[in-house]
Amino acid sequence: MMYKSSDLAIIIPTVNCQNIQNSLDSIKQQTKKVGQTIIISNKKNNIKSSKRIIFSYTSRSNQVFQRNHGLNLINKKIKLILQLDDKFYLHKKAIENLINEWNIADENVAGIGIKSNLKYHNPDQFKFLKYITLTGSEYSGKVLISGFNIPLISKNKLKDVDWLQGGLSSWKLEHVPSIFNRNYPLVKWSILEDLIFSFHIKKVKKFKLQMSNGLKAFVIQSTLKNYNVSEFFYRGYEYGRMHKVFVYQNKNELSKIAFFYSYITTSVLGILWCSLKFNRKLFFYVGRLNGICANVKKIKVL
Repeated sequence: MMYKSSDLAIIIPTVNCQNIQNSLDSIKQQTKKVGQTIIISNKKNNIKSSKRIIFSYTSRSNQVFQRNHGLNLINKKIKLILQLDDKFYLHKKAIENLINEWNIADENVAGIGIKSNLKYHNPDQFKFLKYITLTGSEYSGKVLISGFNIPLISKNKLKDVDWLQGGLSSWKLEHVPSIFNRNYPLVKWSILEDLIFSFHIKKVKKFKLQMSNGLKAFVIQSTLKNYNVSEFFYRGYEYGRMHKVFVYQNKNELSKIAFFYSYITTSVLGILWCSLKFNRKLFFYVGRLNGICANVKKIKVL
């Protein structure tokens, strides 16, 4: 099947509409126009809905809930979706290049990821420690046996990958139910949804995931928030708990022993490092240790 840009819908979840205008402007400036742009926000805005731009309000700020809400607003002509977080804006030829990528992709490809200039950390930093804690690898875009995912950051061109970033990925709409209709722990914000929704594709559904080396997106805002002690602990706790859910969901491919070893060693190292630096993030690592001890069988799901 040959796709056109009008076959694509962009779904943008946003909290408080903080950066939404930048994302929206980059979509309007594309060399190829998309069929729909759907914005889902927890805050009402003066953005007017039209045939191509739909604004929908929901009281929920969880990205997974917002994206699923957006899927219900897609028209019948749409064949592809692009999930775009509001912290990104697109290069002016991003949509044109994305459609070209889909038209030359193998028919078994279910999702295509877009590279961005967002770097969570230096992938070459602390290489030795990453190897011995089972959290590092020479290959980007892979998920290790411990359940840790290697960032989609590489100087080399990436083709097939194990996972895609939730807020910067395109999917065939026909495969969306098998990708996103999965139990997701009910938390304040979306954590590890990238892994939970995309890693199982290659292992279970026999679909392929790939990264596009010709598409570009840019970060609007990447400043770290200065969380207080309780917020650091809460986020670490939920992150550890969610990672445990992910490993337990994929117990045939991942190792629980490797997961607990990696989480305990990296958390202890993080606590020691932050203690030397008098950094409050040490409570994030304390929270992680508590999170992996939580009973994940009793958690509520969306």
